[in-house]
Amino acid sequence: MRTIVVPTDYSKPARNAAFYSLHLAAALKSNLHLCHAFGIPVESPMLGQTAWALYEYPALQEENSKELKKLGKALEEKSKALWGDEAFPFHPSFYYVCEGRDVDQVINDTAEENKALLIVMGMNGAGMLTRFFFGSNSIKMINNTKYPLLLIPEGHKYKGLTKIAFATDLNKKDIKIAQSLLNFAKYFDAELLITHIIQSNNEVIQDQRYEHAKEIFLKELEGRFCYNCIYSENIDYGLDILKNKDIDMLIMGHHYRSFFENFIQSSHAVRQAGELEIPLMVIPENGHIYF
Repeated sequence: MRTIVVPTDYSKPARNAAFYSLHLAAALKSNLHLCHAFGIPVESPMLGQTAWALYEYPALQEENSKELKKLGKALEEKSKALWGDEAFPFHPSFYYVCEGRDVDQVINDTAEENKALLIVMGMNGAGMLTRFFFGSNSIKMINNTKYPLLLIPEGHKYKGLTKIAFATDLNKKDIKIAQSLLNFAKYFDAELLITHIIQSNNEVIQDQRYEHAKEIFLKELEGRFCYNCIYSENIDYGLDILKNKDIDMLIMGHHYRSFFENFIQSSHAVRQAGELEIPLMVIPENGHIYF
Protein backbone atom coordinates (compact mmCIF):
# COMPACT_ATOMS: atom_id res chain seq x y z
CA MET A 1 0.00 0.00 0.00
CA ARG A 2 1.20 3.53 -0.71
CA THR A 3 2.68 5.22 2.35
CA ILE A 4 3.53 8.75 3.44
CA VAL A 5 5.87 8.89 6.44
CA VAL A 6 5.09 11.73 8.86
CA PRO A 7 7.71 12.29 11.59
CA THR A 8 6.57 14.33 14.58
CA ASP A 9 7.96 15.79 17.78
CA TYR A 10 4.45 16.97 18.77
CA SER A 11 5.38 20.61 18.14
CA LYS A 12 3.06 23.02 16.31
CA PRO A 13 5.09 22.90 13.06
CA ALA A 14 5.08 19.08 13.12
CA ARG A 15 1.36 18.94 13.86
CA ASN A 16 0.67 21.40 11.04
CA ALA A 17 2.70 19.24 8.64
CA ALA A 18 0.75 16.16 9.71
CA PHE A 19 -2.56 17.82 8.84
CA TYR A 20 -1.09 18.98 5.51
CA SER A 21 -0.05 15.38 4.78
CA LEU A 22 -3.65 14.26 5.36
CA HIS A 23 -4.71 16.12 2.20
CA LEU A 24 -1.82 14.63 0.24
CA ALA A 25 -2.76 11.14 1.42
CA ALA A 26 -6.35 11.60 0.25
CA ALA A 27 -5.23 12.67 -3.24
CA LEU A 28 -2.47 10.06 -3.56
CA LYS A 29 -4.63 7.31 -1.98
CA SER A 30 -1.90 6.68 0.51
CA ASN A 31 -1.80 5.62 4.15
CA LEU A 32 -0.03 7.68 6.81
CA HIS A 33 2.75 6.26 8.95
CA LEU A 34 3.34 8.52 11.96
CA CYS A 35 6.73 8.15 13.61
CA HIS A 36 8.45 9.60 16.65
CA ALA A 37 12.02 9.23 17.94
CA PHE A 38 12.38 9.95 21.63
CA GLY A 39 15.56 10.67 23.55
CA ILE A 40 16.94 8.30 26.17
CA PRO A 41 19.49 9.10 28.91
CA VAL A 42 23.14 9.08 27.89
CA GLU A 43 24.63 5.71 28.75
CA SER A 44 27.26 5.89 31.47
CA PRO A 45 28.13 2.57 33.15
CA MET A 46 30.04 4.38 35.91
CA LEU A 47 26.85 6.14 36.98
CA GLY A 48 24.65 3.12 36.53
CA GLN A 49 22.66 4.90 33.81
CA THR A 50 22.77 2.05 31.30
CA ALA A 51 20.58 -0.14 33.48
CA TRP A 52 18.36 2.84 34.30
CA ALA A 53 17.88 3.60 30.60
CA LEU A 54 16.89 0.00 29.87
CA TYR A 55 14.47 0.06 32.79
CA GLU A 56 12.86 3.32 31.69
CA TYR A 57 12.69 2.54 27.96
CA PRO A 58 9.30 0.71 28.01
CA ALA A 59 7.72 3.54 30.00
CA LEU A 60 9.12 6.18 27.67
CA GLN A 61 7.96 4.25 24.63
CA GLU A 62 4.47 3.77 26.05
CA GLU A 63 4.13 7.44 26.97
CA ASN A 64 5.27 8.64 23.55
CA SER A 65 3.16 6.04 21.74
CA LYS A 66 0.07 7.42 23.47
CA GLU A 67 0.90 10.91 22.19
CA LEU A 68 1.48 9.53 18.71
CA LYS A 69 -1.86 7.75 18.63
CA LYS A 70 -3.56 10.86 19.99
CA LEU A 71 -2.28 12.72 16.92
CA GLY A 72 -3.51 9.88 14.72
CA LYS A 73 -6.96 10.13 16.29
CA ALA A 74 -7.07 13.87 15.62
CA LEU A 75 -6.13 13.25 11.98
CA GLU A 76 -8.77 10.54 11.65
CA GLU A 77 -11.44 12.89 13.01
CA LYS A 78 -10.29 15.61 10.62
CA SER A 79 -10.51 13.15 7.73
CA LYS A 80 -14.12 12.33 8.62
CA ALA A 81 -14.96 16.01 8.99
CA LEU A 82 -13.57 16.75 5.53
CA TRP A 83 -14.82 13.75 3.59
CA GLY A 84 -17.48 12.06 5.72
CA ASP A 85 -17.66 8.55 7.19
CA GLU A 86 -18.15 6.65 3.95
CA ALA A 87 -15.37 4.57 2.40
CA PHE A 88 -15.47 6.83 -0.66
CA PRO A 89 -13.71 9.17 -1.07
CA PHE A 90 -10.52 7.55 0.15
CA HIS A 91 -9.67 7.71 3.84
CA PRO A 92 -6.06 6.91 4.85
CA SER A 93 -5.28 4.27 7.45
CA PHE A 94 -2.84 5.18 10.23
CA TYR A 95 0.22 3.29 11.39
CA TYR A 96 2.71 4.11 14.12
CA VAL A 97 6.35 3.65 15.07
CA CYS A 98 7.90 5.03 18.25
CA GLU A 99 11.54 4.28 19.08
CA GLY A 100 14.40 5.62 21.15
CA ARG A 101 16.92 6.11 18.37
CA ASP A 102 18.32 8.92 16.23
CA VAL A 103 15.59 10.79 14.41
CA ASP A 104 16.99 10.31 10.90
CA GLN A 105 17.50 6.58 11.48
CA VAL A 106 13.90 6.05 12.59
CA ILE A 107 12.56 8.10 9.66
CA ASN A 108 14.73 6.46 7.00
CA ASP A 109 14.11 2.92 8.30
CA THR A 110 10.34 3.54 8.35
CA ALA A 111 10.48 4.96 4.82
CA GLU A 112 12.54 2.04 3.54
CA GLU A 113 10.32 -0.61 5.14
CA ASN A 114 7.25 0.93 3.50
CA LYS A 115 8.79 2.17 0.21
CA ALA A 116 7.45 5.59 1.08
CA LEU A 117 6.14 7.99 -1.53
CA LEU A 118 7.05 10.95 0.66
CA ILE A 119 8.44 12.01 4.00
CA VAL A 120 6.52 15.06 5.24
CA MET A 121 8.05 17.22 7.98
CA GLY A 122 7.37 20.61 9.50
CA MET A 123 10.07 23.24 9.67
CA ASN A 124 10.69 24.30 13.26
CA GLY A 125 11.45 27.77 14.49
CA ALA A 126 15.04 27.19 15.55
CA GLY A 127 17.15 30.31 15.54
CA MET A 128 19.97 30.79 13.07
CA LEU A 129 22.60 30.19 15.77
CA THR A 130 21.11 26.80 16.59
CA ARG A 131 20.88 25.89 12.92
CA PHE A 132 24.49 26.93 12.34
CA PHE A 133 25.98 24.77 15.05
CA PHE A 134 23.60 21.84 15.25
CA GLY A 135 20.96 22.04 12.51
CA SER A 136 17.28 21.25 12.99
CA ASN A 137 16.02 17.72 12.36
CA SER A 138 14.48 18.94 9.12
CA ILE A 139 17.77 20.38 7.86
CA LYS A 140 19.53 17.18 8.94
CA MET A 141 17.07 15.10 6.95
CA ILE A 142 17.81 17.08 3.77
CA ASN A 143 21.32 15.69 3.91
CA ASN A 144 20.30 12.16 4.94
CA THR A 145 17.02 11.29 3.25
CA LYS A 146 16.83 8.59 0.59
CA TYR A 147 13.23 9.45 -0.29
CA PRO A 148 11.48 12.64 -1.45
CA LEU A 149 11.30 14.97 1.55
CA LEU A 150 8.52 17.57 1.75
CA LEU A 151 9.10 20.42 4.20
CA ILE A 152 6.06 22.42 5.32
CA PRO A 153 6.55 25.96 6.68
CA GLU A 154 5.18 26.67 10.12
CA GLY A 155 1.56 27.80 9.84
CA HIS A 156 1.21 26.99 6.12
CA LYS A 157 -2.22 25.46 5.34
CA TYR A 158 -3.14 23.19 2.46
CA LYS A 159 -5.09 25.08 -0.20
CA GLY A 160 -4.70 22.64 -3.04
CA LEU A 161 -1.93 22.26 -5.60
CA THR A 162 -2.41 24.10 -8.88
CA LYS A 163 1.15 24.91 -9.98
CA ILE A 164 4.26 23.01 -8.90
CA ALA A 165 7.72 24.28 -9.86
CA PHE A 166 10.72 22.04 -10.48
CA ALA A 167 14.08 23.82 -10.60
CA THR A 168 16.54 22.00 -12.88
CA ASP A 169 19.77 22.64 -14.76
CA LEU A 170 18.46 20.43 -17.62
CA ASN A 171 20.79 17.61 -16.64
CA LYS A 172 19.76 14.35 -18.31
CA LYS A 173 19.49 12.73 -14.86
CA ASP A 174 16.62 15.12 -14.07
CA ILE A 175 14.46 13.89 -16.97
CA LYS A 176 13.39 10.81 -15.03
CA ILE A 177 12.71 12.94 -11.95
CA ALA A 178 10.66 15.40 -14.00
CA GLN A 179 8.50 12.59 -15.39
CA SER A 180 7.94 11.24 -11.87
CA LEU A 181 6.89 14.72 -10.77
CA LEU A 182 4.47 14.92 -13.69
CA ASN A 183 2.93 11.70 -12.38
CA PHE A 184 2.73 13.29 -8.92
CA ALA A 185 1.16 16.49 -10.27
CA LYS A 186 -1.52 14.52 -12.12
CA TYR A 187 -3.08 13.40 -8.81
CA PHE A 188 -3.80 17.04 -8.01
CA ASP A 189 -4.62 18.15 -11.56
CA ALA A 190 -1.65 20.49 -11.21
CA GLU A 191 0.71 21.93 -13.80
CA LEU A 192 4.45 21.32 -13.52
CA LEU A 193 6.52 24.44 -14.17
CA ILE A 194 9.95 23.23 -15.29
CA THR A 195 12.33 26.06 -14.52
CA HIS A 196 15.91 26.64 -15.58
CA ILE A 197 17.73 29.43 -13.74
CA ILE A 198 20.51 31.04 -15.73
CA GLN A 199 23.05 33.30 -14.12
CA SER A 200 23.09 36.64 -15.94
CA ASN A 201 26.83 36.49 -16.56
CA ASN A 202 26.38 33.41 -18.74
CA GLU A 203 26.89 34.69 -22.28
CA VAL A 204 26.35 31.40 -24.09
CA ILE A 205 22.74 30.87 -23.06
CA GLN A 206 21.33 31.39 -26.56
CA ASP A 207 23.78 29.08 -28.27
CA GLN A 208 22.86 25.78 -29.87
CA ARG A 209 24.07 23.69 -26.92
CA TYR A 210 21.46 25.20 -24.62
CA GLU A 211 18.64 24.86 -27.16
CA HIS A 212 19.67 21.26 -27.82
CA ALA A 213 19.72 20.41 -24.09
CA LYS A 214 16.31 22.01 -23.63
CA GLU A 215 14.84 20.14 -26.61
CA ILE A 216 16.17 16.76 -25.42
CA PHE A 217 14.90 17.35 -21.89
CA LEU A 218 11.36 18.41 -22.84
CA LYS A 219 10.67 15.97 -25.65
CA GLU A 220 11.01 13.01 -23.28
CA LEU A 221 8.23 14.22 -20.99
CA GLU A 222 4.54 13.32 -21.03
CA GLY A 223 2.01 15.27 -19.02
CA ARG A 224 0.87 18.79 -18.24
CA PHE A 225 3.87 21.09 -18.00
CA CYS A 226 5.31 24.36 -19.21
CA TYR A 227 8.86 25.68 -19.41
CA ASN A 228 10.22 28.75 -17.70
CA CYS A 229 13.66 30.36 -17.96
CA ILE A 230 14.83 32.84 -15.31
CA TYR A 231 17.85 35.10 -15.70
CA SER A 232 19.34 36.01 -12.36
CA GLU A 233 22.50 37.20 -10.67
CA ASN A 234 22.79 33.83 -8.92
CA ILE A 235 20.81 30.65 -8.31
CA ASP A 236 19.34 31.66 -4.96
CA TYR A 237 18.05 35.00 -6.30
CA GLY A 238 16.54 33.10 -9.20
CA LEU A 239 14.77 30.75 -6.79
CA ASP A 240 13.37 33.77 -4.95
CA ILE A 241 11.98 35.07 -8.26
CA LEU A 242 10.48 31.65 -8.95
CA LYS A 243 8.73 31.52 -5.57
CA ASN A 244 6.90 34.75 -6.47
CA LYS A 245 5.24 33.18 -9.53
CA ASP A 246 2.16 31.98 -7.62
CA ILE A 247 3.47 28.46 -7.18
CA ASP A 248 2.11 26.13 -4.50
CA MET A 249 5.24 24.00 -4.09
CA LEU A 250 8.91 24.25 -5.01
CA ILE A 251 10.83 21.09 -5.88
CA MET A 252 14.61 20.85 -5.99
CA GLY A 253 17.24 18.18 -6.24
CA HIS A 254 19.87 17.84 -3.54
CA HIS A 255 23.40 16.54 -4.05
CA TYR A 256 25.15 15.02 -1.07
CA ARG A 257 28.15 16.89 0.33
CA SER A 258 30.79 16.03 2.86
CA PHE A 259 30.70 17.58 6.34
CA PHE A 260 33.37 20.12 5.40
CA GLU A 261 31.60 21.07 2.17
CA ASN A 262 28.40 21.68 4.12
CA PHE A 263 30.30 23.68 6.71
CA ILE A 264 31.81 25.95 4.06
CA GLN A 265 28.78 26.30 1.82
CA SER A 266 25.34 24.77 2.27
CA SER A 267 23.38 23.54 -0.72
CA HIS A 268 20.70 25.61 -2.41
CA ALA A 269 18.08 23.26 -0.93
CA VAL A 270 19.34 23.84 2.61
CA ARG A 271 19.44 27.61 2.12
CA GLN A 272 15.93 27.65 0.69
CA ALA A 273 14.66 25.56 3.60
CA GLY A 274 16.02 28.16 5.99
CA GLU A 275 13.80 30.81 4.34
CA LEU A 276 10.79 28.63 3.70
CA GLU A 277 7.47 30.29 2.84
CA ILE A 278 5.89 27.60 0.66
CA PRO A 279 6.26 23.81 0.81
CA LEU A 280 9.66 22.63 -0.44
CA MET A 281 10.18 19.12 -1.79
CA VAL A 282 13.76 17.89 -1.84
CA ILE A 283 14.65 15.03 -4.19
CA PRO A 284 17.81 13.26 -2.97
CA GLU A 285 20.57 12.30 -5.36
CA ASN A 286 20.08 8.66 -6.42
CA GLY A 287 17.03 8.47 -4.15
CA HIS A 288 13.95 6.26 -4.40
CA ILE A 289 10.97 7.80 -6.19
CA TYR A 290 7.71 5.86 -6.43
CA PHE A 291 5.27 8.45 -7.81
